[in-house]
Amino acid sequence: MIKCAIIVFFSCLLYAEVQAKCRVMQGYYWRDFTGEVPDDALPGGADPNGKPIFIGQVLQLGFLIPVKIYLDNPTAYYEFERKEVPVTENIKILCTQYPEHFEWIRTSDDEIKFLTEKHLVIGGYQPSWTTFIGRVRHGSETLVGKLLFTERPNSTGLHVTSNGSGIQYSSYEILVYNPH
Repeated sequence: MIKCAIIVFFSCLLYAEVQAKCRVMQGYYWRDFTGEVPDDALPGGADPNGKPIFIGQVLQLGFLIPVKIYLDNPTAYYEFERKEVPVTENIKILCTQYPEHFEWIRTSDDEIKFLTEKHLVIGGYQPSWTTFIGRVRHGSETLVGKLLFTERPNSTGLHVTSNGSGIQYSSYEILVYNPH
């Protein structure tokens, strides 16, 4: 009986240690977005008034698509076929206890493949593509959006939206996580 209690005790300790290390190693997480931005949400851009734009993702059309989320707005927006698509359901928002572990690195469609020593933040899923989080200065805003990457020529780029339209950029900043 004592032997079983000791095994259970040490198994619980090991489980707790593994769970703690996984949380620390990950450093960021996606929470359900219910229309209000949580305190631990990571800002990624800024609107024309300097208010933060947050990074999110939505499950839509069988894809996991990066979205932009404005403060005090329950709607998120993403680019699809050069249009801005509003969504209010199935949204997650990027959160962290360690915002200082993130940085934005300037890159381009031609240079992104050389960022092999960096932990690029995966922002979604589309078949045959790697989907990262990117941002770009557009007019008076710094917009966040989906950064699609593939080895196929002329197929990569940052897709953002503004005033109902989708815009594609070949030079941008990419979100990187540095756990150290």
